[in-house]
Amino acid sequence: MIQSCVVHADRETYLSCTRCGRPACADCLIPASVGFHCRECVAIASAQTPRVRAARGYTPLLTFIFIGISVLGYLLQQVDSTIFNKLALVGYAQYSDGTWLGVANGEWYRLATVALLHGGILHLLFNMYALWAIGTSLESVIGRWRFGAIYVVSLLGGSSASLLFNASNIPAVGASGAIFGLFGAAVIVNRQGGRNAASMYSVIAINVAMGFLIPNVDWHAHLGGLIFGAVSTALLVAGPARKWLGGRIAGISLLLLVAFFLDSQRVTELQLLMGQ
Repeated sequence: MIQSCVVHADRETYLSCTRCGRPACADCLIPASVGFHCRECVAIASAQTPRVRAARGYTPLLTFIFIGISVLGYLLQQVDSTIFNKLALVGYAQYSDGTWLGVANGEWYRLATVALLHGGILHLLFNMYALWAIGTSLESVIGRWRFGAIYVVSLLGGSSASLLFNASNIPAVGASGAIFGLFGAAVIVNRQGGRNAASMYSVIAINVAMGFLIPNVDWHAHLGGLIFGAVSTALLVAGPARKWLGGRIAGISLLLLVAFFLDSQRVTELQLLMGQ
């Protein structure tokens, strides 16, 4: 049956909004990621999506700070060779004098300090380029506090996966977990804004493949960071702008608590192996 446009009653149409299903003429429909949306649905979706900061003239300060911290950490590695053993992510291991080190020895800070260290200048340059490339644009879109929260949550998620699945005495270093989290965040932000995320899927696929093909790459941290970055971004950018702050914080807290619980089980297992 031929219907009339809900806005222009004198226009017959075979088209309809793929979101609300109401009939609409071609002038009243706007292309969407799937089908066409009427102007009213587009307006409602815009009102429910958090306002984003305009990229023009915006300084991605946190991105530069995170890059600076990583570079400083690498420089400290070159000056003080003991920094590596003190800050690298290790489940548990022993010094030559028989003393223990690692998360299982109570050094939980290693889940965060892993991002301060890198396995060489190429490792550092590759990660910092990736952080600059994705961070400058993402931070300008979602704002500093969301960007900072996603970076930290992704870092901890990547470290948690590394602790859970890697050999306990093999050290892990690098900010890759956090950076993969930003890749996941970019996918969610693009989809939330109705933009095509195909290019980000390609970037993620290439980097994940490299993690499997290149020796000594901690792909567990990559996938952990990617998952935590995507989930935390979905929690932080979904729903009406400036609302649900308590729910967002609760969701992020629950995500971190789950990671902490799993890591605690792993630490208990390692402590038994240590004889503690």
